[in-house]
Amino acid sequence: MTTLSNGLLLMTIAPSTLERLRSAIWPTIEQRYELPRGILNAIAEWETRGTWRNDQIGPTGARGIFQLTPIALEQVRQDSGGMRFDPVNPVSASVAAGILLKRYLTLFNDVALAVAAYNAGEGTIRRYVQQVKQRGKGTLPRETVQYIPAVLNNLG
Repeated sequence: MTTLSNGLLLMTIAPSTLERLRSAIWPTIEQRYELPRGILNAIAEWETRGTWRNDQIGPTGARGIFQLTPIALEQVRQDSGGMRFDPVNPVSASVAAGILLKRYLTLFNDVALAVAAYNAGEGTIRRYVQQVKQRGKGTLPRETVQYIPAVLNNLG
C-alpha cells in the first residue's frame, strides 16, 4: 500500500499475496471449475495492466484485479446460490471470476469465446455467435479483439 501526496491510498497486492494466489489459490480454482491453467493470472494481469492494483474502478463500475462489474457479480451470486463476493478481496474476486468463466465456458463451449464474454459481456458474445451463425461472420468490440489473444497467449 502506498500513500500519494494527495492522501489517497494505492492498494497494490503484496508480492507474498500474489505468490500465494499464483501458486495455490488460482490453480485450485482453475481445477475446481475446469478452467485452463493460468487463465486467472492472465486475466488479472491484463485487467490490472500488470500493476496488480486492487483499487481500480472502471467506467462500468468494474472493480478489483478482475474488474468485476456489478452485473457480473449479480450473475455470479445467482449462479452460486446466493453467495456474495467482494471484488476487491483478491481471494473472493478470484472465486467469482472462476465461477463466471465456468459459466461462459459452459455457454459457449470455447475458451476464446469465454474470454471474450468475460471482457465484453455475455450478451455481446451471444449476439456475436448469432451473427456468425446467420452471416458467417460477426463483429466484436475492438478492445475484445485485443483482449482475447492477450489473455490466451499468457496462459500457462
